[in-house]
Amino acid sequence: MDNEASKTWRGFTIETRAFPVWHCALPGSVPDSYMALVRIRCGEDVIAKWHLPRYAQHWASAEEAHRQTTEYAIRAISSGRFAETAQAGLVA
Repeated sequence: MDNEASKTWRGFTIETRAFPVWHCALPGSVPDSYMALVRIRCGEDVIAKWHLPRYAQHWASAEEAHRQTTEYAIRAISSGRFAETAQAGLVA
């Protein structure tokens, strides 16, 4: 799977980027887990960008990281959290 994914939801574009994480104390070439960042756009404006609020959230696969961060962003958009920002054209 690609490191980046994109999905449109209610006029917003949700972009996620997953990256592998290795445990520094253990040798080997296989990632231990994956982390993901999310960016929400409205048109060309970036109105939010973050990682999930759980400190150092890791997933077993890149696909799982993309799925979980996208679901979290959809919940944030559905809650109306970004409605005023998007209408006003403000950039985070």
